[in-house]
Amino acid sequence: MAPLDNRATALGSIESETDASGSQIVKLIGEIDISNADSIGRELDRVVADSPSRVIIDLEGLEFMDSSGIAMLLRAVGGTASVELRNPSRVVRRILECTGLTDILRLT
Repeated sequence: MAPLDNRATALGSIESETDASGSQIVKLIGEIDISNADSIGRELDRVVADSPSRVIIDLEGLEFMDSSGIAMLLRAVGGTASVELRNPSRVVRRILECTGLTDILRLT
């Protein structure tokens, strides 16, 4: 786990594991905004680079993200053959749906 705390900014973290099928599962936790999206994004980019065929991003623990978080997810989609976003909270699902990007950022 890589906690990213910039004091007086959003608190967010990223965890990564490999499931039984060999797919990378990435859990985004807390909040992602302009204050920490670059740090979390670098770690996400590393995971995607290590597993270019399939990445599952679990959003269950993600409470909020702004456009910086959306841009970070779009970079991840561009870096792998298959990205699946799972378990978004109601707030995060609404943010993603309002962007009109759900065809690219596939939610399950």
